[in-house]
Amino acid sequence: MTIAQKPSDGFSPTKKQLITIYFLATTLFIGSIIKAGMDYHWWLPKTEIVSSLKPEDIKIKFDINTCPWHELVLLPALGETKAKAIVAYRERHGNFTTLDDLDKVKGMGASVIAAIRDYITVGSVTTSAHMGNQE
Repeated sequence: MTIAQKPSDGFSPTKKQLITIYFLATTLFIGSIIKAGMDYHWWLPKTEIVSSLKPEDIKIKFDINTCPWHELVLLPALGETKAKAIVAYRERHGNFTTLDDLDKVKGMGASVIAAIRDYITVGSVTTSAHMGNQE
């Protein structure tokens, strides 16, 4: 008497294939959890984005002789390229002496300088209060 075997349908995976599928599925699952956690930023505090901020709301003046490019980008009419060009010119040729020296920077025209003139300064602005002699 012969023992009847199950007919092989060709679609049943071997033990090695099952282990491989298990590890791939586990890796995919863990990767999805890590990606979701990184996208959610659960460790950062909740912040509010102020969309009504206008360039007129800027109360400080940036010193173009000391300001890094990533702060200059905050100015109106200045993008990353122009901000980096200002810093590169400053490093190559030295500090600016007047605001009109910005004309020498590649890509800086009169309209851009006029747009940022109220938000920049050359050299630090120091306010000194003169105290009278009190006796």
